[in-house]
Amino acid sequence: MVTPARITSAKADGVAGFRLIPRIESFPAVVRFAQTPPGKLVLLAVFGLGMRVFLPDLRSVMALMAPLALITFLPAYRRLLLAASTIAIVVIETAGNSLLLVLTLTVIALSVLLYWCAMRWPNSRFAKRPVLILLTGFTCLTVFASSRAPQSWAYSALWTLVGVLSAYLWFIAYALTDRNSKPSSDLALEVAALRPLWGSTNTPFPKGAAYLRRIEAKTPEQLAVVQLKGLKLLVWAILLDVARALWNVFFHQYLQIPTPDQALTMSVHGTPAAWHLRWACQLLAYFELIFAFSIFGHKFIACCRMAGFNALRNTYRPLSSTTVMEFFNRFYYYFKELLVDFFFYPAFFRYWKGHKRMRTIFATFAAAFFGNSFYHLARDWQIVRDDGLWRAIASYQVLFFYNAFLAAGLCVSQLRKRDQNRGGFVRGRLLPAVGVGFFYCILNVFDADERMYPLIEHLKYLASLFFIHF
Repeated sequence: MVTPARITSAKADGVAGFRLIPRIESFPAVVRFAQTPPGKLVLLAVFGLGMRVFLPDLRSVMALMAPLALITFLPAYRRLLLAASTIAIVVIETAGNSLLLVLTLTVIALSVLLYWCAMRWPNSRFAKRPVLILLTGFTCLTVFASSRAPQSWAYSALWTLVGVLSAYLWFIAYALTDRNSKPSSDLALEVAALRPLWGSTNTPFPKGAAYLRRIEAKTPEQLAVVQLKGLKLLVWAILLDVARALWNVFFHQYLQIPTPDQALTMSVHGTPAAWHLRWACQLLAYFELIFAFSIFGHKFIACCRMAGFNALRNTYRPLSSTTVMEFFNRFYYYFKELLVDFFFYPAFFRYWKGHKRMRTIFATFAAAFFGNSFYHLARDWQIVRDDGLWRAIASYQVLFFYNAFLAAGLCVSQLRKRDQNRGGFVRGRLLPAVGVGFFYCILNVFDADERMYPLIEHLKYLASLFFIHF
């Protein structure tokens, strides 16, 4: 959390002090202005204009900015306002579907009940293994829904419930592990953390109410600093979005370099792109993935900061990573935290305690392979509904290979010790960073629309990059 002592005058020191976006949160005059009513209005107005780049219409902008404005001027009621916003968003988005509305409110109520039970009886079997029981219950519900006859009312209701639970699954999981809170005083924050106002994927951004309590702005000065940082991050998202658009025009429209999906399709149909174009599209895809994750992550975290929570970025300088593990941490931080919290740590602290390396390998595969696979199957519940459970699992063979490949790379990265200060900049940082990029370029071969073609076609495409054909 930013403290007053950290707010110092920012004076550029030649080229080393240059920043594309100035550190406005370090200018005392700006921070003081942002604490005044006119300053808050200016900050909200500029932020709203920035969000218009990403939101479809003015109504959507106002729906976001109205709660943020109330939170800005009434910070003492932040938690209640966020909780009310969560419920209001649910009602507005599902008003046209009474079944979806009822089931969504039921899931929220169930989440609160499960949270309260875990806090009320901390020594119960449920409280000791809440996430395991939650995920097992979700799996059983999915299997049961798969066994119902299609086109029946029960089939429709069960799959609607599966869809709602899928969207809330990991938010509930974080609530159930929030052991340091007091149910009576923090209930509003727990509700607010379920699909929060600032938006999220199925991965919580950031990770639950326990984390929100630690990073919440406590004073007007802290709130001003955090909101200024949020505005900066939104500007970064806009700049990256513009850069991505120019990137696509130049590389994919002007130079006609195919995307990995297009290159794979051409390969499958016997008309492969030129060798250098295949490598070019893999390299471009590596940077385009970073563009995409940076933009949506910055947007979510910028709104979170505007609500008064100094959350870490989801993507932060991934290109500086010198190990596969470091890149995984920097590229999609909150997804990495989800896998670590719910799969790595439980496996690490429970199994192979007498074997240090085997313990690390087992826990890494539990997270990056099993946890990653479970996450995507739970997210893509419609595929399970349409294809059936076993056919859906079989169709994800490429995803399973991707996760196994990633887990193996992460294991090697963790077990291999490197000294970044050895060999200078080139050998210590540049070449390792290039190696990390090469690993993820190869890995992304199996990320190209993984359900369109079987695993063998992806392997053939990968082999063709090295002049191997079979």
